[in-house]
Amino acid sequence: MTQKLVVIGGGPGGYAAAVKASRAGFDTTLVEEAQLGGTCLNRGCIPSKIIRQSAQLLGQIKAANAFGITLDATPGLDMARVQKRKETILNAQRTGVSKLMDHSNVRVVQGRGRLHASQQVEVILEDGELEYLDFDRLILACGTVPAALPDIPFDGERILSSDHVLELDRLPASVVIIGGGVIGCEFAFMLNEAGVKVTVVEALDRVLSIPGFDAPGSRLMERAMKKAKIKCLPRALVTEVDADDSGCRITIGPSPFCRDQKKAAREQVLEAEKTIVVVGRTPATRGLALDRAGVETDHRGFIVTDDHLATSTPGIFAIGDVGGFGKPMLAHTAVYDAKIAVANAAGEQRQANYDTVPSAVFTSPEAAWVGLSQEEAEAAGIQAVSDTLLFRTMGKVQVLGELDGEARITSDAVTGRILGVQLVGAHATELIAEAGLAVQNHLTIDQLADTIHAHPTVSEIMVETAWKTQKQALHA
Repeated sequence: MTQKLVVIGGGPGGYAAAVKASRAGFDTTLVEEAQLGGTCLNRGCIPSKIIRQSAQLLGQIKAANAFGITLDATPGLDMARVQKRKETILNAQRTGVSKLMDHSNVRVVQGRGRLHASQQVEVILEDGELEYLDFDRLILACGTVPAALPDIPFDGERILSSDHVLELDRLPASVVIIGGGVIGCEFAFMLNEAGVKVTVVEALDRVLSIPGFDAPGSRLMERAMKKAKIKCLPRALVTEVDADDSGCRITIGPSPFCRDQKKAAREQVLEAEKTIVVVGRTPATRGLALDRAGVETDHRGFIVTDDHLATSTPGIFAIGDVGGFGKPMLAHTAVYDAKIAVANAAGEQRQANYDTVPSAVFTSPEAAWVGLSQEEAEAAGIQAVSDTLLFRTMGKVQVLGELDGEARITSDAVTGRILGVQLVGAHATELIAEAGLAVQNHLTIDQLADTIHAHPTVSEIMVETAWKTQKQALHA
């Protein structure tokens, strides 16, 4: 008898799980409250990169004189037209996901899903009616939503979440971004290139204070911000935001979260037209009625899973952002989780491993990393070495005019195995795939050094850095 599998959540992890489950022989149903594609397609990865592409192109046009191009008029960004282009692209992508469900024999139920019992889902349909779905296996892929600060709630007008920013049809003259993580840094460069005056406030000692990305990379990013005239205030804590029709007054003071209190920011008041709060994300588990099936959550609301992505209730799995605090909250992680969860739903015993998940930050310059930094490697008891090469040594980088950046490869000093790669520079988010392949497959510095890279390309930075580790650098 064919087993029934239900997925709650139609984001990258959810719809990937539905497709894989159907192909594995399950009678599969996908429950989605809003639009297929989840946060990534509708409120995250794709819409932000569409707007970023317009802002980046505007920045390149403004720099046209350096490339020998004369402009007859001052270029500008029409956000209404950018939003129209965004919706055209998103609608095409949503249609593609919908057709994928049809072709994969996945039934899509539009409505809000919640647990009714240990083997039954209750769906509140769009018309208010209820539908009950029995299941043998359930995969929870409901994702996360933007987290607000306790005393600074979003109002959608002056105090914005990342969702609100992606819906702007008019650019503000100035913004203060609270949070210097991935989203905060991406928005900072995107809005700056579009002509907005930007200030970033970060409570920790540095921006992009993220596992795998070390302090030198953060310092390079902060220098890039300064060069772009983005004001960056690390070690600062926002204590109050006073918003009215005239704008926002943001009070900041020394942060208790920085290591050296002597370097903590001084108390001051910042002014901006709008405030953007990007201090993390919170699980979208409210209303799921997880307690009805005995599904355990932690104190933050994230679903507790084991290494097999199984929850505390047999037959129920959780994947993607909602499946545990601390693992990478990335679309490609969710897709990876989908493969693991479906295999285990079918009776296998696969373990999830996040050691080689690549991270990509779409700033200017871009940043990307995978594997261990030297500090992390040494903390794990590995004798590690790191070698760094500036992007500006590459001919293609000179052609592009994007000189800022550096590549760093961390390797085992004894075996030469590549442990991690950090990239800050032109097209870093594309180059990280080669680095991920190297780390995932335990390749060595010698193997990378012996791989011929096409010239002139930005990817030559990888082989040149490997040559430097061998003390045979050509252009360093």
